[in-house]
Amino acid sequence: METLWQDLKYGIRALARTPGFAAIAILTLALGIGANTAIFSVVNGVLIRPLPFQNAGRLVWGWGSFHLGNQAAVSPSDFLDYRAQQNGFEHFAAVGAMNQLFNLAGAEKSEQVKVSMVTTGFFEALGVQPLFGRTFAAADEQVSDPQVVILGHDLWLKRFGGNPGIVGQSVMIDGVGRTVIGVLPTDLRLLSPADLWIATPFQNQGMSSRRSHFLRIVGVLKAGVKLSQAQAQMDTIAARLAEQYPDTNAGWNVRLEPLQAVLVGDLQPALLMILGAVALVLLIACSNVASLLLARNTARSREIAIRTALGAGRARLVRQLLTESCLLALAGGGAGVFLASTMVDALRKLGPDYLPRLDEVNVSGMVLACTAVLSILTGILFGLGPALQASRQDLTKNLKEGGAAGGSRSKHRAHNVLVVTEVALSLVVLIASGLLLNSFWRLIHVSPGFDPSRVVTAQISLVLEKYKEASKRANFFDELTTRTEALPGVDSTGFISELPLTGQADDTWVTTREAAPSDLKEWEDADLRFIAGDYFRTMRIPLLAGRGFSRQDTGDSTRVVIINEPFARRYFAGQNPIGKRLKIFEGKPEFVTREVVGIVGGNKHFALEETLRPEMFVPYSQGGFFNMNMVARSSGDPAMLPAAVREAVRAIDPDETTSPFRTMDDLVSSSTAGSRLNTFLLGSFGVLSLLLTAAGIFGVLSYLVTQRTREIGVRMALGAQPRDVLRVIVGHGMRLTLIGLGLGVAGALQVTRWMTSFLYGVKPTDPWTFAGVALLLAATAFAACYVPARRAMRVDPMVALRYE
Repeated sequence: METLWQDLKYGIRALARTPGFAAIAILTLALGIGANTAIFSVVNGVLIRPLPFQNAGRLVWGWGSFHLGNQAAVSPSDFLDYRAQQNGFEHFAAVGAMNQLFNLAGAEKSEQVKVSMVTTGFFEALGVQPLFGRTFAAADEQVSDPQVVILGHDLWLKRFGGNPGIVGQSVMIDGVGRTVIGVLPTDLRLLSPADLWIATPFQNQGMSSRRSHFLRIVGVLKAGVKLSQAQAQMDTIAARLAEQYPDTNAGWNVRLEPLQAVLVGDLQPALLMILGAVALVLLIACSNVASLLLARNTARSREIAIRTALGAGRARLVRQLLTESCLLALAGGGAGVFLASTMVDALRKLGPDYLPRLDEVNVSGMVLACTAVLSILTGILFGLGPALQASRQDLTKNLKEGGAAGGSRSKHRAHNVLVVTEVALSLVVLIASGLLLNSFWRLIHVSPGFDPSRVVTAQISLVLEKYKEASKRANFFDELTTRTEALPGVDSTGFISELPLTGQADDTWVTTREAAPSDLKEWEDADLRFIAGDYFRTMRIPLLAGRGFSRQDTGDSTRVVIINEPFARRYFAGQNPIGKRLKIFEGKPEFVTREVVGIVGGNKHFALEETLRPEMFVPYSQGGFFNMNMVARSSGDPAMLPAAVREAVRAIDPDETTSPFRTMDDLVSSSTAGSRLNTFLLGSFGVLSLLLTAAGIFGVLSYLVTQRTREIGVRMALGAQPRDVLRVIVGHGMRLTLIGLGLGVAGALQVTRWMTSFLYGVKPTDPWTFAGVALLLAATAFAACYVPARRAMRVDPMVALRYE
């Protein structure tokens, strides 16, 4: 410990004598360690840290699984059977429609609130105890319409002033008084940012059909029960139900998955990719600092030789030099933590809404401990080679020549290896970021199938008690269409049940056969949308054949449907679909037969990178929901429309309101948020790696010029021209660069094949990206070579020889 303390004190004094070197090394390491710390903070917060629920390790999620997909929902009747027959779960619950909009009546005006429907045991499964009151009991499910509600924490504070006396009181939700039975201690944002919660009314007629799938299971495994054992039990129950109800349950099952895996979903590969890229940046930074240490140790050759002559052994010298390296690394780590905190704050503000637990991401104690370990390992990584190199010196030669021996071939080889390594690693990071940039450029220029410019949208939820009759709902939207289209600056108005690029979805069974298939696997699947007003014209979705809906398409007229082009291509290949009939399951026990009257263009519904899906559009007058999305196209500034539209809604019904308005341009932009964030992060690290590589090449060649000053002076004294010196220095640097580029291309070909899922319209081996990035790196390297070469060209032979 005494000698270690001596090494520390000496190392601090040695670094203080060369503040320029220390500052550059610490800054370089701070960039590499800080970037790694920031990204690891995100990985830790999103992927590693357990969910903030009790029994987080035993929480599972249950998907409905059938021949067309394994991320479907479960029907209420099936859920009740699974719940009654299972014995592997401590709690077995389900969550249904999440974030549906309901109208909460107030003293002055109504406001829309997000409502989630859950079963008994849902809050117990998550280990959430109410702040006041109770959670749902079995009796709360045995109703045809929800009678009680639980308030979310934020709504309780904002709307009811944090009054605990609200428990037991009645609140008006969609025109019906419902009793508040509890208040949550916090909002469950991981599963649903709901304002209030209702119990699933299993006695409701709409809950009886086994074809209606809208529940997803949340459960807690019993202690000692493995996921595979619970899955086997679900398989057994599913087989039993398929035998009991072959018409509706054949081929259906429940697929269990750890809840944490469901929540992070597709984020894990992206975060690990970015973490890998930032680790390469740290290696480049280490190579840079190793080059600096090699040059510094060369200048200290005489000092090291004297210490050796006085009896210092090789191990003692290596330990001293490693101590100095670790001091640099720890200082760089400290500065990196400050940088990481800034980066994490920026990520929390800029990160997409879909990134779970982003508000929990911080530079935690675990992250700080990992950063400390990383800093020490980094110090050893970049310091060990130069330390071993410095301890292997010709004692007699160094004592005679001072620092001149520093130009040995072994040191030059070490510098050359470091430059080649930096170039290769930088090329890998740059190619990965180049591929993402190319992909993102193509993605944002994809046509979504509609024109989002100057279109605003908001959700409207009709009060259930007032608009139970379908004709009243249809009349409301007809009148709202008339009123809004009469407003100044409004070109057209329309409504749709599921708006593109919002995550809203509804798919259903459909068949083109005259007789309904007896085997469930013979049914097809397509998305179903209800529309009102002039939706297609407002969104500028082209009508390709047939006609659109008219006021003659009422609840008493022929049932009609409009399909999109992908539907026609898949199910009516080589035929004219107009006049054909479809049998569609629309949530009622019987299938509805509809006549195809038109074909419209396809549009991207879930993401710009998806392939077009088959869609069916049904007129709202022939059946529709209480919740609809309004779209209005403006002839001028769309920001002028929301206030006028809200007044039009209140003019029809003072109890109605809208959600906050957004522009369709915002929705399109938000749909690419994940790709934008990945591209921004990887692109930033690519730029950082490029700058560090350029700095490394510049530093190595500057050191080379300094070491070869005498040689350059002799060459010029013997008649060498400045251009010859330029060619030698630049040629040396570019040879190293070309070797690094070759190794980097080979490495990138191995790495980028794992990026296929992140790319759109670009192959992971895209030759233009590889060539463009290689040229960029080569041009940067040339610039880094040229500056020290220019300095070498200006060497005065007489001054150089006199100095030597």
